[in-house]
Amino acid sequence: MTDISPGVRATFFGTSTVYLTDGSSHIMIDGFLTRPPLVRVLLGRVAPNPRRIQEILARGGVSALDALFVAHSHYDHVMDSPEVVKQLGGTLHGSESSLNVGRGANLAEERMRVIDDGGQFSFGDFTVRVLEGIHSPGNRYPGTIDKPLATPSKASNYRDGNCYSFHITHPAGTVLIHPSANFVPNKFNGLDVDVLYLGVGILGAQSEQFRDDYWRHVVTPTSPSRIVPVHWDHFGQPLSRNLRALPPVLDKFSVMKAYVERKCAEESIELIVQKAFETLDLFTAPARA
Repeated sequence: MTDISPGVRATFFGTSTVYLTDGSSHIMIDGFLTRPPLVRVLLGRVAPNPRRIQEILARGGVSALDALFVAHSHYDHVMDSPEVVKQLGGTLHGSESSLNVGRGANLAEERMRVIDDGGQFSFGDFTVRVLEGIHSPGNRYPGTIDKPLATPSKASNYRDGNCYSFHITHPAGTVLIHPSANFVPNKFNGLDVDVLYLGVGILGAQSEQFRDDYWRHVVTPTSPSRIVPVHWDHFGQPLSRNLRALPPVLDKFSVMKAYVERKCAEESIELIVQKAFETLDLFTAPARA
Protein backbone atom coordinates (compact mmCIF):
# COMPACT_ATOMS: atom_id res chain seq x y z
CA MET A 1 0.00 0.00 0.00
CA THR A 2 1.12 3.56 -0.69
CA ASP A 3 2.86 5.45 2.09
CA ILE A 4 0.58 8.17 3.41
CA SER A 5 1.67 11.59 2.20
CA PRO A 6 -0.09 14.90 1.48
CA GLY A 7 -1.53 15.91 -1.84
CA VAL A 8 -5.24 15.15 -2.25
CA ARG A 9 -8.16 16.88 -0.60
CA ALA A 10 -11.71 15.53 -0.60
CA THR A 11 -14.87 17.54 0.06
CA PHE A 12 -18.13 15.76 0.91
CA PHE A 13 -21.56 16.99 -0.17
CA GLY A 14 -23.74 14.29 1.36
CA THR A 15 -25.13 11.10 -0.20
CA SER A 16 -22.20 9.84 -2.32
CA THR A 17 -21.08 13.15 -3.81
CA VAL A 18 -17.34 13.57 -3.26
CA TYR A 19 -15.02 16.14 -4.85
CA LEU A 20 -11.31 15.31 -5.13
CA THR A 21 -8.54 17.72 -6.05
CA ASP A 22 -4.78 17.96 -5.82
CA GLY A 23 -4.91 21.63 -6.77
CA SER A 24 -4.22 20.93 -10.43
CA SER A 25 -6.82 18.31 -11.40
CA HIS A 26 -10.38 18.02 -10.17
CA ILE A 27 -12.74 15.02 -10.09
CA MET A 28 -16.26 14.60 -8.71
CA ILE A 29 -18.11 11.39 -7.99
CA ASP A 30 -21.84 11.82 -8.57
CA GLY A 31 -23.16 15.35 -8.39
CA PHE A 32 -26.35 15.36 -6.35
CA LEU A 33 -26.84 18.75 -4.72
CA THR A 34 -30.47 19.84 -5.22
CA ARG A 35 -31.81 17.14 -2.84
CA PRO A 36 -35.59 17.57 -3.39
CA PRO A 37 -37.84 16.61 -0.45
CA LEU A 38 -38.99 13.00 -0.37
CA VAL A 39 -42.65 14.00 -0.66
CA ARG A 40 -41.90 15.49 -4.06
CA VAL A 41 -39.81 12.47 -4.99
CA LEU A 42 -42.66 10.10 -4.18
CA LEU A 43 -45.64 12.12 -5.40
CA GLY A 44 -44.37 14.64 -7.93
CA ARG A 45 -41.54 15.37 -10.32
CA VAL A 46 -37.94 16.30 -9.67
CA ALA A 47 -35.46 18.51 -11.48
CA PRO A 48 -32.09 20.17 -10.88
CA ASN A 49 -32.12 23.60 -9.27
CA PRO A 50 -29.28 25.47 -11.06
CA ARG A 51 -29.17 28.34 -8.58
CA ARG A 52 -29.00 26.01 -5.58
CA ILE A 53 -26.29 23.97 -7.30
CA GLN A 54 -24.27 27.12 -7.97
CA GLU A 55 -24.59 28.25 -4.34
CA ILE A 56 -23.58 24.86 -2.94
CA LEU A 57 -20.56 24.55 -5.23
CA ALA A 58 -19.45 28.04 -4.22
CA ARG A 59 -19.88 27.25 -0.52
CA GLY A 60 -17.79 24.10 -1.00
CA GLY A 61 -15.07 26.04 -2.78
CA VAL A 62 -15.53 24.12 -6.04
CA SER A 63 -14.77 26.20 -9.11
CA ALA A 64 -13.16 23.77 -11.56
CA LEU A 65 -13.85 20.26 -12.81
CA ASP A 66 -12.10 17.89 -15.19
CA ALA A 67 -14.50 14.96 -14.91
CA LEU A 68 -17.65 13.88 -13.12
CA PHE A 69 -18.19 10.12 -12.71
CA VAL A 70 -21.70 8.80 -12.04
CA ALA A 71 -22.04 5.65 -9.93
CA HIS A 72 -25.49 4.80 -11.32
CA SER A 73 -28.43 6.61 -12.81
CA HIS A 74 -30.91 6.88 -9.94
CA TYR A 75 -31.92 10.49 -9.38
CA ASP A 76 -29.89 10.80 -6.16
CA HIS A 77 -26.70 10.19 -8.12
CA VAL A 78 -27.18 11.54 -11.64
CA MET A 79 -29.96 14.14 -11.62
CA ASP A 80 -27.78 17.21 -11.06
CA SER A 81 -24.63 15.87 -12.72
CA PRO A 82 -25.16 17.39 -16.19
CA GLU A 83 -25.87 20.79 -14.63
CA VAL A 84 -22.69 20.55 -12.54
CA VAL A 85 -20.70 19.87 -15.72
CA LYS A 86 -22.41 22.79 -17.47
CA GLN A 87 -21.47 25.13 -14.64
CA LEU A 88 -17.91 23.94 -14.01
CA GLY A 89 -16.72 22.41 -17.27
CA GLY A 90 -15.19 19.00 -17.75
CA THR A 91 -16.89 15.83 -18.95
CA LEU A 92 -19.68 13.60 -17.69
CA HIS A 93 -18.65 9.94 -17.37
CA GLY A 94 -21.31 7.26 -16.88
CA SER A 95 -23.34 4.41 -18.30
CA GLU A 96 -25.53 4.92 -21.36
CA SER A 97 -28.40 5.47 -18.92
CA SER A 98 -26.50 8.28 -17.21
CA LEU A 99 -25.55 9.77 -20.57
CA ASN A 100 -29.23 9.79 -21.54
CA VAL A 101 -29.81 12.04 -18.54
CA GLY A 102 -27.08 14.28 -19.95
CA ARG A 103 -28.76 14.23 -23.35
CA GLY A 104 -32.08 15.17 -21.77
CA ALA A 105 -30.31 18.16 -20.22
CA ASN A 106 -28.91 19.13 -23.67
CA LEU A 107 -25.34 18.41 -22.67
CA ALA A 108 -23.24 18.17 -25.81
CA GLU A 109 -22.06 14.70 -26.84
CA GLU A 110 -18.42 15.82 -26.76
CA ARG A 111 -18.90 16.59 -23.05
CA MET A 112 -19.83 12.96 -22.26
CA ARG A 113 -17.95 9.66 -22.08
CA VAL A 114 -19.45 6.19 -21.66
CA ILE A 115 -17.78 3.97 -19.06
CA ASP A 116 -17.72 0.24 -18.47
CA ASP A 117 -16.06 -2.32 -16.24
CA GLY A 118 -12.26 -2.02 -16.21
CA GLY A 119 -12.14 1.28 -18.06
CA GLN A 120 -9.38 3.71 -17.06
CA PHE A 121 -9.24 7.49 -17.41
CA SER A 122 -6.40 9.84 -16.50
CA PHE A 123 -6.56 13.48 -15.44
CA GLY A 124 -3.23 14.96 -14.45
CA ASP A 125 -1.86 12.76 -11.66
CA PHE A 126 -5.21 11.04 -11.10
CA THR A 127 -6.13 7.73 -12.72
CA VAL A 128 -9.72 6.54 -12.32
CA ARG A 129 -10.46 2.85 -12.85
CA VAL A 130 -14.10 1.82 -13.24
CA LEU A 131 -15.32 -1.31 -11.42
CA GLU A 132 -18.82 -2.61 -12.14
CA GLY A 133 -20.93 -3.87 -9.25
CA ILE A 134 -24.54 -4.21 -8.17
CA HIS A 135 -27.00 -1.93 -6.44
CA SER A 136 -27.71 -2.26 -2.73
CA PRO A 137 -30.61 -4.57 -1.74
CA GLY A 138 -34.10 -3.21 -2.30
CA ASN A 139 -33.48 -1.49 -5.63
CA ARG A 140 -36.80 0.29 -6.29
CA TYR A 141 -36.05 1.41 -9.83
CA PRO A 142 -34.04 -1.23 -11.72
CA GLY A 143 -33.59 -1.13 -15.47
CA THR A 144 -32.12 1.26 -17.99
CA ILE A 145 -32.86 4.73 -19.35
CA ASP A 146 -33.11 4.13 -23.08
CA LYS A 147 -33.80 7.62 -24.40
CA PRO A 148 -32.97 11.19 -23.38
CA LEU A 149 -34.58 11.98 -20.03
CA ALA A 150 -35.69 15.59 -19.72
CA THR A 151 -36.69 17.23 -16.45
CA PRO A 152 -38.84 17.68 -14.51
CA SER A 153 -39.43 13.95 -14.37
CA LYS A 154 -40.75 11.33 -12.00
CA ALA A 155 -38.00 9.86 -9.83
CA SER A 156 -39.11 6.42 -10.99
CA ASN A 157 -37.92 7.29 -14.51
CA TYR A 158 -34.34 7.37 -13.22
CA ARG A 159 -33.59 3.66 -13.66
CA ASP A 160 -30.30 2.57 -12.19
CA GLY A 161 -28.54 1.36 -15.34
CA ASN A 162 -25.12 -0.06 -14.55
CA CYS A 163 -23.67 0.40 -11.05
CA TYR A 164 -20.03 1.32 -10.59
CA SER A 165 -17.36 1.91 -7.99
CA PHE A 166 -14.26 4.00 -8.68
CA HIS A 167 -10.66 3.12 -7.81
CA ILE A 168 -8.68 6.35 -7.91
CA THR A 169 -4.89 6.37 -7.78
CA HIS A 170 -2.58 9.33 -7.29
CA PRO A 171 1.10 9.57 -6.33
CA ALA A 172 -0.07 10.66 -2.87
CA GLY A 173 -2.28 7.63 -2.28
CA THR A 174 -5.18 5.47 -3.40
CA VAL A 175 -8.90 5.74 -2.70
CA LEU A 176 -11.85 3.50 -3.54
CA ILE A 177 -15.29 5.13 -3.70
CA HIS A 178 -17.91 2.39 -3.36
CA PRO A 179 -21.33 4.07 -3.22
CA SER A 180 -23.73 1.08 -3.12
CA ALA A 181 -23.83 -1.26 -0.12
CA ASN A 182 -23.57 -4.51 -2.03
CA PHE A 183 -20.79 -6.66 -3.43
CA VAL A 184 -19.61 -8.90 -6.21
CA PRO A 185 -17.71 -11.75 -4.52
CA ASN A 186 -13.94 -11.38 -4.87
CA LYS A 187 -14.27 -8.30 -7.09
CA PHE A 188 -11.81 -6.29 -5.00
CA ASN A 189 -9.28 -9.03 -4.24
CA GLY A 190 -5.78 -7.56 -4.25
CA LEU A 191 -7.05 -3.98 -4.53
CA ASP A 192 -5.31 -2.41 -1.52
CA VAL A 193 -6.30 1.21 -0.87
CA ASP A 194 -5.42 3.90 1.65
CA VAL A 195 -8.95 5.30 2.00
CA LEU A 196 -12.30 3.61 1.41
CA TYR A 197 -15.47 5.66 0.93
CA LEU A 198 -17.85 2.89 1.98
CA GLY A 199 -21.51 2.88 0.96
CA VAL A 200 -23.61 2.01 4.02
CA GLY A 201 -27.12 2.98 2.88
CA ILE A 202 -29.71 0.35 3.92
CA LEU A 203 -26.90 -1.72 5.48
CA GLY A 204 -28.51 -1.50 8.91
CA ALA A 205 -31.69 -3.08 7.56
CA GLN A 206 -29.86 -6.18 6.30
CA SER A 207 -29.06 -9.38 8.17
CA GLU A 208 -25.89 -9.78 10.22
CA GLN A 209 -24.76 -12.38 7.68
CA PHE A 210 -25.14 -9.89 4.83
CA ARG A 211 -23.15 -7.27 6.74
CA ASP A 212 -20.38 -9.78 7.43
CA ASP A 213 -20.29 -10.87 3.78
CA TYR A 214 -20.26 -7.24 2.65
CA TRP A 215 -17.32 -6.47 4.91
CA ARG A 216 -15.49 -9.62 3.83
CA HIS A 217 -15.77 -8.82 0.13
CA VAL A 218 -15.33 -5.02 0.22
CA VAL A 219 -13.30 -3.99 3.26
CA THR A 220 -11.10 -7.01 3.97
CA PRO A 221 -9.52 -7.30 0.49
CA THR A 222 -8.91 -3.55 0.16
CA SER A 223 -7.21 -3.20 3.59
CA PRO A 224 -7.94 0.52 4.05
CA SER A 225 -6.25 2.63 6.70
CA ARG A 226 -9.32 4.88 6.76
CA ILE A 227 -13.02 4.39 6.12
CA VAL A 228 -15.41 7.25 5.36
CA PRO A 229 -19.08 6.12 5.27
CA VAL A 230 -21.26 7.50 2.48
CA HIS A 231 -24.93 7.35 1.49
CA TRP A 232 -26.05 7.20 5.12
CA ASP A 233 -27.68 10.62 5.28
CA HIS A 234 -31.28 11.73 4.66
CA PHE A 235 -30.91 12.92 1.08
CA GLY A 236 -34.40 14.46 1.05
CA GLN A 237 -33.15 17.29 3.25
CA PRO A 238 -31.24 20.31 1.92
CA LEU A 239 -27.54 20.82 2.50
CA SER A 240 -28.38 24.04 4.36
CA ARG A 241 -29.11 21.75 7.33
CA ASN A 242 -26.69 19.49 9.14
CA LEU A 243 -26.68 15.97 7.76
CA ARG A 244 -29.09 13.61 9.48
CA ALA A 245 -29.54 9.86 9.17
CA LEU A 246 -32.18 8.27 7.00
CA PRO A 247 -35.47 7.79 8.90
CA PRO A 248 -36.03 4.39 10.60
CA VAL A 249 -38.66 3.44 8.03
CA LEU A 250 -35.87 3.35 5.41
CA ASP A 251 -32.86 2.13 7.39
CA LYS A 252 -31.65 1.21 10.86
CA PHE A 253 -28.88 3.75 11.25
CA SER A 254 -27.96 2.80 14.82
CA VAL A 255 -27.45 -0.85 13.79
CA MET A 256 -25.19 0.16 10.89
CA LYS A 257 -23.26 2.63 13.03
CA ALA A 258 -22.60 0.12 15.80
CA TYR A 259 -21.50 -2.53 13.31
CA VAL A 260 -19.08 -0.29 11.40
CA GLU A 261 -17.63 1.18 14.60
CA ARG A 262 -17.04 -2.30 16.04
CA LYS A 263 -15.41 -3.66 12.89
CA CYS A 264 -13.15 -0.63 12.49
CA ALA A 265 -12.07 -0.87 16.14
CA GLU A 266 -11.33 -4.60 15.79
CA GLU A 267 -9.21 -4.04 12.69
CA SER A 268 -7.55 -0.75 13.73
CA ILE A 269 -9.12 1.20 10.85
CA GLU A 270 -9.62 4.93 11.37
CA LEU A 271 -13.31 5.78 10.95
CA ILE A 272 -14.12 9.30 9.80
CA VAL A 273 -17.72 10.52 9.50
CA GLN A 274 -17.34 13.46 7.16
CA LYS A 275 -19.69 16.42 7.50
CA ALA A 276 -21.27 18.24 4.57
CA PHE A 277 -18.81 20.74 3.06
CA GLU A 278 -15.99 19.32 5.17
CA THR A 279 -12.67 18.84 3.38
CA LEU A 280 -10.24 16.11 4.38
CA ASP A 281 -6.56 15.76 3.56
CA LEU A 282 -7.08 12.17 2.45
CA PHE A 283 -3.59 10.78 2.85
CA THR A 284 -2.24 12.82 5.75
CA ALA A 285 -2.36 12.18 9.49
CA PRO A 286 -4.50 13.65 10.89
CA ALA A 287 -6.97 13.99 8.03
CA ARG A 288 -8.74 16.96 9.55
CA ALA A 289 -6.95 20.30 9.64
